[in-house]
Amino acid sequence: PNFPSISQMAKNLSQDLVKNVKSVASGNSLNANQPEIDKRRGICNSCEFFAKAQDRCTKCGCYMGVKTYLKASKCPIGKW
Repeated sequence: PNFPSISQMAKNLSQDLVKNVKSVASGNSLNANQPEIDKRRGICNSCEFFAKAQDRCTKCGCYMGVKTYLKASKCPIGKW
């Protein structure tokens, strides 16, 4: 599969981390609840941009086992 460039993945990761840190600093939980994680994973598993063998999104390059767990994280194409 084709993933974004290393620099783009670093940018995506840093933006996602900032969102999650701000969310936690505002008093929100770091992790999503299990039903939300399961819903996100189901959406990813059926997405054309999900590389199952790598458990990664080909749009943002993120590892979805981590990204779907973090409450403030969002799908790069707005599916969740």
